[in-house]
Amino acid sequence: MSKLHAIPPEFFPERRTHARRQEDLRNEQLSRLLLQLPDSIICFNRNWQITFANPEARLSTRIQLHHINSASVWELFPHLVGTEIERQYRRVMETGIPARFEHFSKYRDIWREIHAFPSTEGIVVSLRDVTDRKGAEFLHEAATRQLLQVLDVTSDAVVSINRYENFTFLNRQARQLLAVKGDLLGKNIWREFPLASEQYRLYFYRAMKQGIPGDFEDFYPNPLNLWLSFQIRPSDEGVVIFFRDITVRHQYDLALRQQSDLLSSVQQAARVATWDVDLATGKIIYGDSSYPVFGRPFAELPDLPSFREHIPSEYTSIIGNLLRQTRQTGEMIVTSLPIRAANGSLLWIECRCQALIVNGVATRLRGLAIDITDRKHSEEALAANEARYRTLADLNPQAIWMGAPDGHLTYANQILLDYLGFTEADLEGEVWLKAFHPDDRKRVREAWSRSIATGEKYNIEARMIAAVDGRARWWWLRAQPVRDEAGNILHWLGVNIDIHDRKTFAETLQQRQEETERQRAELESIYRTSPIGMALFDPVEFRYLRVNDRQVETIGLPVEKIIGQRIMDIAPLPGIEEIFREVASGRTVRNHIFEGELPARPGEHRFWNVNYSPVWSSDGKVEAIAAVIQEITNQKRAEQALLQSEKLAAVGRLASSISHEINNPLEAITNLLYLIQHSEDLPPGIAGYVSTAQSELSRVCQIATQTLRFHRQAVNATRVTAKDLVSAVVDLYHGRLLNSGIQVESRFSTSAPILCFENDIRQVLNNLIANAIDAMRQSGGRLILRAHDAVDRTPSGASRRGIRIVIADTGHGMSPTIKTRLFEPFYTTKELNGTGLGLWISSGIVDRHHGRLTFRSTQHPIHHGTVFTLFLPSLSELQSPYQAMR
Repeated sequence: MSKLHAIPPEFFPERRTHARRQEDLRNEQLSRLLLQLPDSIICFNRNWQITFANPEARLSTRIQLHHINSASVWELFPHLVGTEIERQYRRVMETGIPARFEHFSKYRDIWREIHAFPSTEGIVVSLRDVTDRKGAEFLHEAATRQLLQVLDVTSDAVVSINRYENFTFLNRQARQLLAVKGDLLGKNIWREFPLASEQYRLYFYRAMKQGIPGDFEDFYPNPLNLWLSFQIRPSDEGVVIFFRDITVRHQYDLALRQQSDLLSSVQQAARVATWDVDLATGKIIYGDSSYPVFGRPFAELPDLPSFREHIPSEYTSIIGNLLRQTRQTGEMIVTSLPIRAANGSLLWIECRCQALIVNGVATRLRGLAIDITDRKHSEEALAANEARYRTLADLNPQAIWMGAPDGHLTYANQILLDYLGFTEADLEGEVWLKAFHPDDRKRVREAWSRSIATGEKYNIEARMIAAVDGRARWWWLRAQPVRDEAGNILHWLGVNIDIHDRKTFAETLQQRQEETERQRAELESIYRTSPIGMALFDPVEFRYLRVNDRQVETIGLPVEKIIGQRIMDIAPLPGIEEIFREVASGRTVRNHIFEGELPARPGEHRFWNVNYSPVWSSDGKVEAIAAVIQEITNQKRAEQALLQSEKLAAVGRLASSISHEINNPLEAITNLLYLIQHSEDLPPGIAGYVSTAQSELSRVCQIATQTLRFHRQAVNATRVTAKDLVSAVVDLYHGRLLNSGIQVESRFSTSAPILCFENDIRQVLNNLIANAIDAMRQSGGRLILRAHDAVDRTPSGASRRGIRIVIADTGHGMSPTIKTRLFEPFYTTKELNGTGLGLWISSGIVDRHHGRLTFRSTQHPIHHGTVFTLFLPSLSELQSPYQAMR
């Protein structure tokens, strides 16, 4: 038997036939498997020809059956050349090492996960749509950033401890409260705080080992010597501890302690409705401090059936699906749905809820609801943009049209319709051919049919007949297809240009020659004066051959000291020589970011977006390297400013929410202090403290009211006096003014109200007053505030009445350099403490109010300081920029 097995199969025909059948069967099974896979599978040979594409690949790309074994991937998908996809494919083909990466297709607006494997014939590529997963990752990252921002501005101190009992996170409040211990990250909690009580250790280990949260109060001795309120919550990594200093509060009586707890709850639940549903009865219990987000009293919504009565019928099934899903999984559910308010309007609510499961049975449903009506309105506004774009096309002076992939026309703008005397109904079928001269119709139809069949650009000259006089004029018709990422044609975009004069008049040639020379001179002028840096280099030593004025300004050297120098000597940036060598070999480099300092301008860290491309000679050699350099330093600064602006906006929204909700508990505290003050058994030594507490509490109320007014965005302009505008801002800086030793002198000679968007004008005044305080923060001084009726003259000589507000300080004044750049965006003298946008934004606000903002400043040794003057005209009507966006 062993000898028979050693004999080759060709000596046994029946065995050889059986082996082939088995191999064919395996190949057939493999082919069926590849055809049924939900992923796109494509095979390339070593000549990059497509040898196989399963149905999913042909459905999601432009690959057709006739492309198999005939088309090269780079011919079929030219937009992939030079991308990460090409680099990865070629690396797998050359090295035989599989590759896995993700790629975003801007043509189809999707993310794909791509696996490339080597094969005996070439490579095999698997593509999977992971757009949903990427979107979830982006949302998770955004939520994480937002959570860190919230934790950093919350009034509670927050720390996280891992299961090794080491600190892994401290928010700003925690770092301040525990500053005496220095940097705690990575350190052991018991080594740093060995005097923690048994109560603290009990709650800590219950949360850490048993997952049981705990709330308690405890005292930690020296070096803290503080009473702290703790909330220990279990987490996947260990525990999270929320704590705050309650040393002063702990000395007060029980009533004050309860009011402080209530204040904390109000802060946490600002403008949010929390609720608890008994799943057995359907009854709803709302949080005491819930905001009425449903547009009606909570008493009208006592249970789920009454809640469903106000939900549109097409959305009622959502509630049932949510209840079933959360009962089964216990997972957090997030959804949005509309509800009819008591006044008949439709509000949009975002609900977040989770079932409480006890012994495997869902007993209660707990969650919160947020009003997202404004966000929904914004989404609806975006849907209206398409109609606006169509209107813009109709207003375009050029003849614009669109066609479907099969060639029938779908749109023509009003200019073209009016010229032809057509309506949109005339675009159906081939009625549009009647627009052309009879001698041109066949040629136009054949050229259009050829473009539709091949996907090539449509380019033809033909005569079109004007409806107004029946005359035929020559037009240049151009169109190109708009494709998706897979290469499929979505639609055609076309434009018709009147070239009748060029075709019919002999003198047009001479004019065009003159125009060409003029354009050449213009291009030369544009090259020299372009706001984007341009240069030309030799391809061997990379020396400057030519450079425009903008690039000379960027480098900071005279042009005679640049020409002939090597780029590495002028701009010794990391990696620049390697980039030039790539371009010298024939490769184009686009959108490469360089950053660093130039020797001619030390100390200035800058950013550039560069594009390098080879310039080819007639014999196919690289004879030069062309460079286009755009400095994006301000763009980088703008990105940083936008991040800072978003943080400030979040803080503003939080401050406004807290100010709105804080008034009720403050009023309760005021009443309690009043009762304490008039208590008969009040010790004489305590009366003074109570009086001081009432005074300070009154100031807190005033600050809360001004903060709320300062943040609110007005839709309509209101009339307000100069005194109200200025006083609201000064009140916010009361403490800073006292601490800085600045004397405020106010005089308001007018009580006439002016029409304005008061929050915008307060923002202007806030910038001016804050700058004035900063100018005097070292040595103190006088802040002078004036307002009076005034007459202002426009540049045309016309006069207009209004009010003039003056903000003056006795600070150090401004240098001539600062004065010339004062209203430039991103220009600041406050280093890391400023964005350079305050006065630039203020200038825009004043312009929208048709006002005028001027200043004068001096650095005289004795009479130094700055004076800003704001003139606001008396207007009968003023449109808000927020109204204009609706």
